[in-house]
Amino acid sequence: MFKIFSKHLNIIIAISEKKNGPMKFSPDNRENFLRKLGIEDKLTVKAGLVHENNVKVVSDEDAGKTIEKTDGLITADKSLFLTITVADCLPIFIFDSEKEIIGLIHGGWRGLAKNILAEAVKNLSKDILVGIGPGISQCHFEVKQDVLREFKPYLKDTLLKRDGKLFLDLKKIAKLQLIDIGIKPENIEISPECTFCLQNKYFSFRRDKPQKLQTMLALIGRK
Repeated sequence: MFKIFSKHLNIIIAISEKKNGPMKFSPDNRENFLRKLGIEDKLTVKAGLVHENNVKVVSDEDAGKTIEKTDGLITADKSLFLTITVADCLPIFIFDSEKEIIGLIHGGWRGLAKNILAEAVKNLSKDILVGIGPGISQCHFEVKQDVLREFKPYLKDTLLKRDGKLFLDLKKIAKLQLIDIGIKPENIEISPECTFCLQNKYFSFRRDKPQKLQTMLALIGRK
């Protein structure tokens, strides 16, 4: 999925697709997807999302658990697989090769506005690798002034005005925030895939407006 992780053969990064079925409320779909990756659900830790900036450091004691009111997971435990669900928000994958730490962040606009990335990497080395996306891209992320107010320092480079509407590049905002806290630009890679555009591949909350939330499962771990 990301070239920057390619030399680290022990790192597993994955995101489910529409063909795998919805993940958040479907344990069977989740287990089937994990089984295809050769992963046991009992070795995963789930983030119980709250769209804030809460990041939890987890260990083997958390295996098989859902960490409630959390949008980010960090671990040095090599037996664990970190998971979140997404349906337009950005799954942000982190690997600190120096400290042998992995992380997975749910990058919605609310969490980014509250600096969840700074919270996630504050105890990591500055040479971490970060993969952003797939998620909703600027072409379909229409916003109002309430969202723009949260990202004033970045609007020059991330705001598009089209047909009287405003569109924000959330992926680029995430990258700029990482650069602001000292992460090297060459260590950050953005997926070009837009969940809204790729109707046959991904669920999209904004596009589908489902009565019951349908999501993908994002995962990072080690072999």
